[in-house]
Amino acid sequence: MAPGTRPRFPDVTLGLTSWQAPGTLAHTLSSYAQAGILEMFGAAHIHFNAISACDRELAARYGLSATGTPDNIGIFGAVDGNARQTRTRYLLSVENDCPLVTDGTGFATMLSSALTDMVEFDCPVFQMRSRRQPGDAFNRRARYEARFRVTCPIDAQPTACKTPIHPLVRLYEDCRKPSLRACALYSEEDPAARHPTLIKRSPRGNWLTSSRHLNWSNNCVLVRTDFLRDVILERVRSHPSPKRVNGHQDIEAALKIGRWWRYQDIRMGQSEPGPFTHQRLDR
Repeated sequence: MAPGTRPRFPDVTLGLTSWQAPGTLAHTLSSYAQAGILEMFGAAHIHFNAISACDRELAARYGLSATGTPDNIGIFGAVDGNARQTRTRYLLSVENDCPLVTDGTGFATMLSSALTDMVEFDCPVFQMRSRRQPGDAFNRRARYEARFRVTCPIDAQPTACKTPIHPLVRLYEDCRKPSLRACALYSEEDPAARHPTLIKRSPRGNWLTSSRHLNWSNNCVLVRTDFLRDVILERVRSHPSPKRVNGHQDIEAALKIGRWWRYQDIRMGQSEPGPFTHQRLDR
């Protein structure tokens, strides 16, 4: 890349969602602007639930196109709105509390490698949250460690790595909660060594697994737009969950009905190390 030029990803739309969090959103967008990533995408858009004049001003300040509803329509409604207007092949869907933990070069490298793996391995979903700095309200690590023995903790020194687990113990643990095994991505330094039959490392250093072992997450997900519209959101629409968040439909809860997400065995990826964290300032 020539000095002074920025990488471009014309096939990717950055789609943000936000609800009554101007301080958090300003912090997040500032991190994007400082890293210079807002100019990298084919389009950049934000949907506001219960949109305000402050929201419109903030979107304009950072050059984002904006839509909004007068009321809160929930995460499903917001993501569905973004997906419907996305014209690029891929959508990078992030919430207002997902700032960067890398610079522009690091981000471009991670996004490029994820896109390459999505094509090479027919992987429609890629998680982009940082494995090493996941941020606030991240329970995947705790849920995994409550059920499985960690052999080499993430970011651990080699001396901290434990003796390999006995095969019978490994078999017992793997039978306890198979849908959580890929959460090793956020606990183990080398999750493929801990669960070699269900986590693989790509030639670019990312991680590949399946929906059989890792739940959907709305946070920082790079997804093929047609897959999001025609598979994920259509499933939520046709099989809504009785469990709601603030009275609104929740994507993850709906996908769990009848263990649908697990039984689809959809190829999923996890960025290494992942460019986004989770940090909410408005409470």
